[in-house]
Amino acid sequence: MRLVWAIRSRLLVLLAHTCPRTASSFGPRSTTATEVASGSHLLVDVEFGRGRRLYALSQGVGSGGPAGSPALPNTGALVRFNRNGTFTEVTDGLNQPTSLEFIGKTAYVVTLGREIWKIKGVSGSSHGGSR
Repeated sequence: MRLVWAIRSRLLVLLAHTCPRTASSFGPRSTTATEVASGSHLLVDVEFGRGRRLYALSQGVGSGGPAGSPALPNTGALVRFNRNGTFTEVTDGLNQPTSLEFIGKTAYVVTLGREIWKIKGVSGSSHGGSR
């Protein structure tokens, strides 16, 4: 499974079938993708927080079912992309999250079970600092 987002005339591609999970980007004239970060489980959404910090939503550890099966319950996480190509876990224990949106310093996460989780104080200052 591949998930694709357009970010500032570049595409960010999440390769969910690789292990560890990888986020890659490439521009309109690129012939190769550049790995942005790797090491998180089943990434399902990517969003910018305040200060243009890039975050991803990990649905969690794979259930071992067929491709496209949801992750195991309560293994999801909100992660932040680091410049060195790693992720920092911001919040864990999310129950099969599927969608992420930021409003100010608050992250809103929608789960497979149609719950909306509000995570306050996640995104840093308008200059990209930590909380």
